[in-house]
Amino acid sequence: MYKKILIAIDNSRHSNHCIDLGIELSKKFNSHLVGCHVYDASLHQRRFRDMEKGLPPQYQDETELQKQRDLHTTLINQGLRLISESYLDVFDKKGNEAAVPHKGLLLEGKNYYEIIKELQRNHYDLLIVGAQGLAAVNDSTLGSVCERVVRRIKTDVLVVKNGSFEGKAVVAVDGSAQSVAGVKSALSFAKLFDLELDSVSVFDPHYHRVAFESIAKVLSKEAGQIFRFKEQENLHEEIIDKGLAKIYQGHLDQANLMAKDAGVEINSVLMDGKPYDQILRFVSREQPSLLIVGRTGVHNTNGLDIGSTTENLLRLSPCNVLLTGGNIDAELGTTTAGSEFQRSSLSKKDTAFNSRGHLHDENGIEGFIESVHSVHEKPTIKVHNPVVWTQEAQIQTERIPSFIRSMIRIKIEKYAQENGYNEITTKIVDEAKSKLMNDTSFHKI
Repeated sequence: MYKKILIAIDNSRHSNHCIDLGIELSKKFNSHLVGCHVYDASLHQRRFRDMEKGLPPQYQDETELQKQRDLHTTLINQGLRLISESYLDVFDKKGNEAAVPHKGLLLEGKNYYEIIKELQRNHYDLLIVGAQGLAAVNDSTLGSVCERVVRRIKTDVLVVKNGSFEGKAVVAVDGSAQSVAGVKSALSFAKLFDLELDSVSVFDPHYHRVAFESIAKVLSKEAGQIFRFKEQENLHEEIIDKGLAKIYQGHLDQANLMAKDAGVEINSVLMDGKPYDQILRFVSREQPSLLIVGRTGVHNTNGLDIGSTTENLLRLSPCNVLLTGGNIDAELGTTTAGSEFQRSSLSKKDTAFNSRGHLHDENGIEGFIESVHSVHEKPTIKVHNPVVWTQEAQIQTERIPSFIRSMIRIKIEKYAQENGYNEITTKIVDEAKSKLMNDTSFHKI
């Protein structure tokens, strides 16, 4: 899985943990390790020039200043290189003792920028970086280099806070493609490091209640009657909140199926509340050595570098954090088996809100409840080779109204799977449309 791993090295406590964990991963995955240290000689040269005005008078002569500059540059360049090489010597010694394939890499420049360039240039499968570096202070939870790199790359990242994989791992599940990648990684770690594995999924019904309370404060009596506020509030509490629980339980069920296929035992935990808060509480209570979470979640939009839940967990979690799914294309349209889109999509004819915001239900509230239950109580479909979308096919389906787009894409994926297609092209979209013409929603494509 991780065949080529880059390790950021700076001789800090976290950096030394990075080396140890990198060696453990290399033993399990047969990975090639590259230990990288970046030093910035030009920074010290600029600082020296900034201090020149404060030098004693005998050094203010321009000839003497230039002599001191050259001497300082030589000493700094040689000194920093010697120090940097000694950092890599530690990595090399540990690599030799463990008999794992490895090499050292010394780069000059701005640390986070050079690490990013190296990752992009040589296509690593994983970056291992310490949560903090040499400049860490007591109240700091995440160093600037770690944060800057994480936000600017697509590679999977192991952010290191301690030096072991033991006991337990926890994987956060929300039905997104990134979390599916996280489950796959979690299963590999559980098998190779003999870890107990928990999958956690958190849904947040409280947002709807807060939103309705906020609306109630600003709606006039007449507006409340038009909006039929009380009916809408009851709808959320009785149907949508319960539906959310079923959706996220479905995500856990999908993780269970994946674990069963991999021969791994997994414990499922469903919680409600603010996702990062509940996961953090769970991690603090269970004390795993590793938390695995998708770089972004199910509500990802194009261009998002890291999701808010992931960012909070990255900062606040006391254990190592593996960010997964970075190489998955963030374009909308790709769904995975058991995703929230598959489990929550409802037919337009079953339920819709009219222009005044009233719930229009041709089959009545009972029919709506039944339709929600029928969506969520269907057995999870096991898909071993989920189809992928070409960019052209994704663009073609962007013409579909947003409120039914996910549902139509799911139907197209199902059609492709049933007919043995591994990739959905514009041709497959047209083919699915012609086969399913009785579905009026396809007329929008």
